[in-house]
Order: sequence, then C-alpha cells, then structure tokens
Amino acid sequence: MRIKKGLIAGVILAVGLFSGYLWMQKPKVSVVMLTYQREKILPRAIDSILAQTYNDFEFIIINDGSTDNTDDIVKSYKDKRIRYYKNDKNHGIAYSRNKAADLARGEYVMIMDDDDKSLPERMERQVAFLDENENITAVAGQIRGLPRIPDNHDNIAAGLIQYNNFGNANIMYRREFAKAHKIRYDENLRASEDWDFWVNMLFSGAKFAAIKDDILERNGESEKHYGISYEAGNIAVREKIGQRFSTQNPQKFYQANACEKIKMLGDKNIFTASFYENLLKINCP
Repeated sequence: MRIKKGLIAGVILAVGLFSGYLWMQKPKVSVVMLTYQREKILPRAIDSILAQTYNDFEFIIINDGSTDNTDDIVKSYKDKRIRYYKNDKNHGIAYSRNKAADLARGEYVMIMDDDDKSLPERMERQVAFLDENENITAVAGQIRGLPRIPDNHDNIAAGLIQYNNFGNANIMYRREFAKAHKIRYDENLRASEDWDFWVNMLFSGAKFAAIKDDILERNGESEKHYGISYEAGNIAVREKIGQRFSTQNPQKFYQANACEKIKMLGDKNIFTASFYENLLKINCP
C-alpha cells in the first residue's frame, strides 16, 4: 500500500513538474488582443487565430470591462494557448494594449483586433520573415481590400511622419526591442495610440518592412464602442512628433516646406543614407 501511495505521489509530482516545464518554455509568438463589447463578432477573430498554420504561440485576450457575453464566449474555448484576463473596468485601448504587452512572453508579438480575421498563414509568413530578416524590427502584412503598405523601411518611415501608413492589427514585432527602449502605448491618447507607438519605435532606431501577402480581413461593419475621435488623436500625435524638432514650437516642423522638413530630419537617422540623399536632391534643388 505504501508503495502504491508513493508511486501515485511520484506521478503527481512528475505531472506537476512537467506542467511547470511547459510554462517555462516560452512560445515563439504572443498574440495580443483586447476586446470590448464585441460578443457578436468575437468568435470570428478567435477562430481565425486558433486556425493558424503556425502553432507555437500563446493567445492573450484582454477584456476591457465588457458588460456583454464576452466572458462566456472566451471561456467556451478550451484551447490551452488562450490566456484570458478581464479589466476591473473599462480602461481604454492604450491601457489594455500595454497590459497585454506586459503579459507577453514570446519572442515576437502579433497584434490582433477583435473585429478582424487573420488569414490562416498570417503567423507563419510573418514569423518566417522576421526569422530571415534579423535587421527588421516590425513587419506588416497587407490588409485585403485596403491600400497597399510599402514593402521597404524608407518608404514606410517617410509616410509615418505624416500619418499611420503601417497599420496595427496587421503587424508582428520583436518584443525585446520595445522592452529595451521602453516603448509603450501612450495612455493619455484615446485614439491614434498605434501611430504614436510606431513613431516612437522609428525614432528609437527600429526598421520596418511589409510582406506583399494579404494576411488580414477587416470587418468594415463592426460597431465602434469607444466613442473616440481619430482626428483629435492624429492632432495629438503630430504635436508629439513636432516636439522632437522644437519643444517651444511643435508646429514648426509641419509648417515647414518639403526641403526644410528633410533637413530637419537629417540628424534623426530614420532613413538609409542613400534614400536621404535622394530626398535632398528631389526636394532641395
């Protein structure tokens, strides 16, 4: 009888140690998604992640204080890769994105929105690209039906100064870069926090790229529950960009002509040398 009890205890201990070992094994990818009041379309987003052809990932879902049936929907999934958390109240987009990033353990972070659908090979393609291009910090994929994202860093960087031409829910980035440079979403921004995040990465030395494949489908008919103004958010981000050039007069950069802008960007090192020289030749004859 003592032998049997000892054997059972040993098995239980071994199972516990094995479970702990699995937890210590960090996934390659952390998929991070916040959700708020989206019970009707949330399964579409979750199903698209669980159907990925690439399997080495954890799926962090942050419920930002929803009062609908979100809890039951997420808990109905029994996939062990799902890590589900619920905020005590509605804190907003930036807060929840930061919380998800803090919880992430993967080498790469893949952003997902609760009203989108990731195409089956999305994760596989973006992981392969980052694995093969160690100089690239973040890679976007194309969003079906929307304008194409430039595939090289210089063109993406040139656009990011003016607007968010990179996206957000279509992106995978290196977690350690953001951590090392202490780049987080600005919780004072109620909108355009994603544009601000990529701008901060850009000025910290990040390199961007985009693959040519469609990797995401948007749900253009989904309701917007945060009641945010992207126009106000964009103005706030432009103000922050302008402060990088003049704390006393943040509007100076955007009031400048093309040649003056290019010259102000000269010491920011956000372009390759050859691209910057071409910009000077074109805009400063």
